[in-house]
Amino acid sequence: MCYTTQDIGLASTLLLKRSSCHDPKGILFEESEIHCANLRYLSAKARRRGIYGKGPKPFSQSDRKRFVNQLTKVLSNFEGIR
Repeated sequence: MCYTTQDIGLASTLLLKRSSCHDPKGILFEESEIHCANLRYLSAKARRRGIYGKGPKPFSQSDRKRFVNQLTKVLSNFEGIR
């Protein structure tokens, strides 16, 4: 299965189930990169203390294009087209 999520914790769970997972900007999550989930915890802890960041950058045209390319690639793998 192929999933789109911004939730790193959910992505790590899906990867353990041998699913393909990418974020809305089209960046593919890989098990070797999920270690940054700890940063998510630290960020949440800082937010509880009242320290707020700027948030994610707005989608750019290249983000949209990368998302479409990644989704097409993943779906092609499921259909056997490559």
